Amino acid sequence: MSIIGTQSPWRLGVRTAMPPGEPILGIRALPYRAEGQPGMLPPVAGLVVKAVGIIGARPEWDPASGQTRFTDLPPGPRRIVVTDPERRYLPAALMVDVPDRYPLRPTAGGPGIPVPTHPVRRTVLLRPAPGRAIPTGMTAVIGTLRDAAGRSIALARLAASTDAGLMRVVTWTDEAGGFALLLPDSEAGASPATCTLVVHTPTARLAGALAADPLGALPADLDQQDPDGPHSLFDRRSVATLAPDGTVPAAAPGALPLRPGRTIRWDLLAA
Repeated sequence: MSIIGTQSPWRLGVRTAMPPGEPILGIRALPYRAEGQPGMLPPVAGLVVKAVGIIGARPEWDPASGQTRFTDLPPGPRRIVVTDPERRYLPAALMVDVPDRYPLRPTAGGPGIPVPTHPVRRTVLLRPAPGRAIPTGMTAVIGTLRDAAGRSIALARLAASTDAGLMRVVTWTDEAGGFALLLPDSEAGASPATCTLVVHTPTARLAGALAADPLGALPADLDQQDPDGPHSLFDRRSVATLAPDGTVPAAAPGALPLRPGRTIRWDLLAA
């Protein structure tokens, strides 16, 4: 669930005032790969993109650009929620400042005159949902995160560092505490053999809000937040690793053994 930038990553040419009917906002969704790396092409189709609280906003999918485009949104900060009906990807939320189509520029001794504006373009990186098919040959970890009472933990942040920290992959648990960590090969083409894991779980207040309304309470622009910051919505937690049969892996504390090029299951128990 990663958000890149606040304006367009593509050059749109000469700015002109936008007449009604032209797109004012475009959302392009790409599959997440790893921290510091761009998303994978092609853009994801078949998503539901909603502007929360805006009645009558009907976005359209544009296959040429890979964007879901809004043509009629009032200016101002707008919450956009992206979900996948096919459950391939986790939901994401972002805040977008929609510009006025015809902003006014003050003039000396006269009325304001229209100045050019431009549409907003945002790219959102979507994390894989736990139930999705994992590509053949991918090194992956799947599992469920629970607390000491056996309750699943939703929207926990899992950050996996592989092989001396050369690659870092971040994902989130779903509503049932399930997760899927997909670990791409290193630049040298080698599959990682182990990974270390850092886990943050929602604060009690956020967890309660998520239990009542998972999409409504989903924080916007999650990847722009510092999970260890002073106003973080998350708490760092130590976790124990368990195999499906309940055994503990023979590995250093905090390290997860992997099966290079294959999928392995490790369940997590938060202390």
